[in-house]
Amino acid sequence: MGTDGLRPYVPDLAAEWLLETPGALHRAVEGSMVMADISGFTPLTERLTRLGVVGSEELSDILDSTFAALLDQARPEGADLLKWGGDAVLLLFRGPDHASRAVRASLGMRRTLRLVGRTRSSAGQVRLRMSVGVHSGSFDLFLVGDPGEHRELVVAGPASTRVAELESAADAGQVAVSPRTARLLPPSTVAADPGGLLLVRRAPHGTSSRASPDGTTDGVDVGVLLPPPLREHLRSGAREPEHRAVAVAFVEFSGVDALHRERGTAALGAALDDLVRRVQEACRRDGVTFLESDINRDGGKIMLVCGAPRRAEDVEARIVRAVRDVVDLDGPLRLRAGINRGRVFASDFGPDFRRTYSVKGDAVNLAAR
Repeated sequence: MGTDGLRPYVPDLAAEWLLETPGALHRAVEGSMVMADISGFTPLTERLTRLGVVGSEELSDILDSTFAALLDQARPEGADLLKWGGDAVLLLFRGPDHASRAVRASLGMRRTLRLVGRTRSSAGQVRLRMSVGVHSGSFDLFLVGDPGEHRELVVAGPASTRVAELESAADAGQVAVSPRTARLLPPSTVAADPGGLLLVRRAPHGTSSRASPDGTTDGVDVGVLLPPPLREHLRSGAREPEHRAVAVAFVEFSGVDALHRERGTAALGAALDDLVRRVQEACRRDGVTFLESDINRDGGKIMLVCGAPRRAEDVEARIVRAVRDVVDLDGPLRLRAGINRGRVFASDFGPDFRRTYSVKGDAVNLAAR
């Protein structure tokens, strides 16, 4: 699999960044951001992964079909999928009417999930539901890390914190928006609940055929946006879902918003670049895979795996060494980590135009907690 084959695994914005300003660490991007978290996948994943190969194949089919149906609703509205986070997706909408398009996409995904979210499987039936947070404004994005390893797109700062807070405040089935987003929508679109949370009641009028950009980043080596073990795995063409015995860790960083407020984006970008480089160095030394990063309130998380996609021995010792080397070093960001081991389902999934490689199962869920 060459560079073209890797394109579905990276966000549009990151590929454009490499083309336009490859040396820049920071971009402020105006638009609307959507965080949509699907509840119900965790118990389904846990039950199916216990069934071995048959369960893995079934789970892969369910993940593919569900996320393909959801992203088919968001893509025509111009959604750029920035992050897959467990059972959540982080979408960015840029350009004219970004708030209206973000809300229409959110409602379209919710409507679709009501149709496809009653999932029957050999491990039983599960009902999938979705909570959504939407915020509009200027978002801070950082492209950091050692280019000799990979450049990691990190979404962090007060605006992304607001998105995470809104999604957390929304109940399953609700689409919550910030006051800033509400001001960009027709007044009849939004109403406050008894607690003051602004919830979308109806879709804003309008239609859109604004698909995500295609072909605008031809010739860009998007492989640099993927960690080396993942890049090698995807280029090998190995796409069969499988069970793996792995060790998994989440390194959580926080203190982002205060650093942004007190010292600015340059200082925050330098801190994130230093952190990602430290993680990359520890992973390279101990044979651990830097899998992905995700947003969180006041910071984010970096997910590490030992044993996938590359097989490895002594996975527990390797990942503990790597994590200790990261969290023991001083820096302006607060760090903490969770580590676990066990068998997981490992596969790439998603529609042809936007895919990801991930590991799922009890071991991952416990480490994340």
